[in-house]
Amino acid sequence: EFVERAKGGESTLQIAEKLITNEIIPFAGGAMEIEPGLLAGFDNYEVKGFKSGAVFMPMIGSIAFVGYVFELEAGADANAFVNELTANANPRWNICVAAEETVTAVEGNLVFFCMSPLTFEG
Repeated sequence: EFVERAKGGESTLQIAEKLITNEIIPFAGGAMEIEPGLLAGFDNYEVKGFKSGAVFMPMIGSIAFVGYVFELEAGADANAFVNELTANANPRWNICVAAEETVTAVEGNLVFFCMSPLTFEG
């Protein structure tokens, strides 16, 4: 779904708002714009180097899920950006639970980065 939305020319926030409503995500969540700096899931690593970004996550913090959509400047090395995110991500950012997988995707200058459980079954 990320790739389809990325090709549609939507903003990072619009993409995040659509992704959080995907039927495979069984919790109430929200999306909001973000700025470079300290972000959920990255401890003391400051995420920088993006033009715009949005986060989508559960309203309740006991679910190990956080997703991001980043727009990079034209010509930026998106794969290097993903590698930095992956190297500095902490799947245990949420004290109670840990994310079990990280999923990334790149489409042009847009980057999708998500940490989540393998399944949402309780």
